[in-house]
Amino acid sequence: MTQRAAVTARTNTKAKLVAVITATTLSVCLVTACGAPTSSAPAASSTQLTAVKPSSPIALTILDGGGDLKGGGQAAIDAFVKANPDLVSAVSYQTAAATDVTGKIKAQQLGGAVNTSLLLGGPDVLGAAEAQHVLLQQLPAQASGLPDLSAIQDAGRANYQAMSGGYGVLINYDQNGPFVDYNASAVSAAQAPTTPQALLDWARAHPGKFAYADPDNSGSGRAFIEALPYMLGDSNPADPANGWSKTWAYLEQLGHYIHSYPTSSTILAQQFGTGQLDVIPTIISHDISFRKSSTYPANTGIALFSDQNWITDGHYAMIPAGVSAQTLYVDLKLESYLVSVQAQALRLTKGVLTTANKNATIDNSGPEVTAFVQKWGRPDFYPSALTQGTVRTPLTPANLQQAFSLWQRNVGSKVGG
Repeated sequence: MTQRAAVTARTNTKAKLVAVITATTLSVCLVTACGAPTSSAPAASSTQLTAVKPSSPIALTILDGGGDLKGGGQAAIDAFVKANPDLVSAVSYQTAAATDVTGKIKAQQLGGAVNTSLLLGGPDVLGAAEAQHVLLQQLPAQASGLPDLSAIQDAGRANYQAMSGGYGVLINYDQNGPFVDYNASAVSAAQAPTTPQALLDWARAHPGKFAYADPDNSGSGRAFIEALPYMLGDSNPADPANGWSKTWAYLEQLGHYIHSYPTSSTILAQQFGTGQLDVIPTIISHDISFRKSSTYPANTGIALFSDQNWITDGHYAMIPAGVSAQTLYVDLKLESYLVSVQAQALRLTKGVLTTANKNATIDNSGPEVTAFVQKWGRPDFYPSALTQGTVRTPLTPANLQQAFSLWQRNVGSKVGG
């Protein structure tokens, strides 16, 4: 199992998640209890939805707002469907930008028919959805339908689970990044910038050759801006509104030498792969998967920051408020499978080196995983790199949404300025 740096804010792994469900938590009417809405928004309901096993198989619709399907999620869901013909008759998959997920669910709820069964996405998706009250709070109310999460989560994973406020179940976990990938044909290892100041100096000397993607729709962009407050010594890295003065000033200055902020990690990867960019911040899953797909050059260089801060990343499975009792039952069974050792092992050939289940590791997931990691997992770099630096819990979903808004206002809207 790959070693990981010590987590700075540890919680007792046996601690139980505590979340209080109030009568106003659900902002939409449960479709099993209400008809079409008669006002501009669904009526609130104080009824606690109880899962009921369907009498016949039902169809599922999975909406992915974070690339989870490609990261092993679809393979795991397909395996669950195949093993449970009494529960699922068919499954359809949909994808959307993280910024669009909440609007899609909100529209279904306003229309009085929630046809999305399960959402997949990171804290950006969860934060926006929670703010609009479109999610069903699963924990603690539905805990009896899920595995004992304390048995499969260590402190880092438990911290990430706790950030969901009970509105999601952690199904993917990664030490993540950011660190630096560079075009080895244009930048030598000695030239690779590994401090914020060195990066600023390099960007000034090579305008237009460095960029990061819009954090609102990019895991690497999000990790980059979240790591800077630690590297720059900001007063409160957990508070983007009041504690990031050095970070916002730095990003505004860096922006003078950035020609555009790609709207997604995929576009950033394509620009890097075609030589438009020579240095980018990246994360483990992107470094591995984009080299495997030949989007990145095969000889892509890699370097840690001298003050390496790993901003952990994860994805949640979330249930829209308004699903039927039967859909809830199947969702809970599916989520239980998605966190199993068998399902989590499927992710280890998709670009991650750790999983949401501490018991699913590279060492015990079989020869296919071992071979994949040996070929694409930089065995001469990651085992050592992951023991260096400090592992940080990311911003809470609510503070992350605030950071996105402030970035757009202070940085993104002034590109090249």
